[in-house]
Amino acid sequence: MKAILGAASVSILLAFTLPAWAHHSGAAEFDSTKKIDLTGTVTKMEWVNPHAHFYIDVKGPDGKVTNWNLELASPSILIRNGWRKDSVKEGDVVTVTGSQARDGTNLGIANTIVFPDGRKLNFLSAYDGNK
Repeated sequence: MKAILGAASVSILLAFTLPAWAHHSGAAEFDSTKKIDLTGTVTKMEWVNPHAHFYIDVKGPDGKVTNWNLELASPSILIRNGWRKDSVKEGDVVTVTGSQARDGTNLGIANTIVFPDGRKLNFLSAYDGNK
């Protein structure tokens, strides 16, 4: 009986603590003073938990192409706010504003995504109606 209660206690503890280990604080990973403003072509979109990500190739002034990993909210939050799986897709040209990772790598959190026709995506809504 003690073994069963012990195993149940461990299972309950893990059920509540593992999700916290898998998730991170945005403020801990991203620096709001390191603003990014990137224009590039989407190379990949990942609808995964705990955060969706998309990747863009950005061409620098020297012609060198750099791939950026841009984090979004969770897929469930994006869908609740009007996004679809094809809202951002491979081949789209986008301009992204957001904040860079504290470690200075090509990782950022996307605040706003703007398409050439003026459509906008952000965490709060899929399209703001401006064209």
